Amino acid sequence: MIDITAKMEQPRGNHMSLEEFCGKIRHMEAQGKDGISMFNEVISRGMAPDFIAEDEVQHSRRLERITTEITRRFRQEGMRVVLVAGPSCSGKTTTSRFLTHMLQDNGIEPCVVSLDNYFLNLDQRPLDPNGGIDYESFYGLDVRQLGQDVASLLAGDQVSMPTYDYVKGMRTYQGNTLKLESNSLLFLEGLHALNPLLVPDIPEEMKFRLFVTAQATIYYGAKSGLEEHDNRLLRRIYRDYNSRGASALQTLQWWPGVLRGENLWILPFASNADAWFNTSMVFEFSAIKLRVAELLRQVPESEPAEYKIAQRLTAILNRVAPLTKEDFEAIAPKRRFLLSNEGK
Repeated sequence: MIDITAKMEQPRGNHMSLEEFCGKIRHMEAQGKDGISMFNEVISRGMAPDFIAEDEVQHSRRLERITTEITRRFRQEGMRVVLVAGPSCSGKTTTSRFLTHMLQDNGIEPCVVSLDNYFLNLDQRPLDPNGGIDYESFYGLDVRQLGQDVASLLAGDQVSMPTYDYVKGMRTYQGNTLKLESNSLLFLEGLHALNPLLVPDIPEEMKFRLFVTAQATIYYGAKSGLEEHDNRLLRRIYRDYNSRGASALQTLQWWPGVLRGENLWILPFASNADAWFNTSMVFEFSAIKLRVAELLRQVPESEPAEYKIAQRLTAILNRVAPLTKEDFEAIAPKRRFLLSNEGK
């Protein structure tokens, strides 16, 4: 293998493996050296797409192992419900989507139900310690209605499925129905999917529990300021702006409540999972850097708590080079997992 730190003049594609690359960075930073300079050099030399392609393959292989186990239990043990949980922006929906495609290749037809559609109307939600609506509480779900619907689905009945209207803050019914066939597998995807109180009447042998996480795969050094949940926070800032029109300030204001809810309602049940899946990718920060850094710059100094976090996150992003437009064009034909971004 060629040491890219010494021979960057070598043509693209003739370099060490992704595993060796990540290990090299960790080794350098353990010695007090700046491994991110090596990371950035890979991007500047146009080598990132090759590493990302390898990262994609490794993600697919891990999901294939999970798919194989789900398929075995479905066919041999009568398992009918897959519960997919994880904290905010861990990648639950994306993971469920890829598992759906893989299971279809095995002759199984997954039917994904988002637990978000079973939220109670806002005026029925529990309150947090400050008297505001507790958006993270397990008891914000209509567990009774969910239980009835799941039981009916497993019995072979056709069920009217709800849709949660985030604008109006209420659950609606728009004529959507669902009916499971003999080759159908029910997916329940959401923050609280592993809570044992969710569907307690379904026999345990009929359930497969998957916990999705997003732990950074690159070590940025002890002095980098990177916290365990920052990967998801950066994703959340990116997602909230693109899909919900929320500013970085709003996301940062919500985040303490999100973490509080995770510690109360999500993380305590992670150990119950039959499998874990880490959705983080090596070049993720580089993929979202340009857009998120722009959003973080809009956090005003007049909000000192959020401004301090924004400055810390900005300092982390400043350490990594962004993927270029050419990188995204090279990645696009084979990209599956990496977050989309405009490589301007």
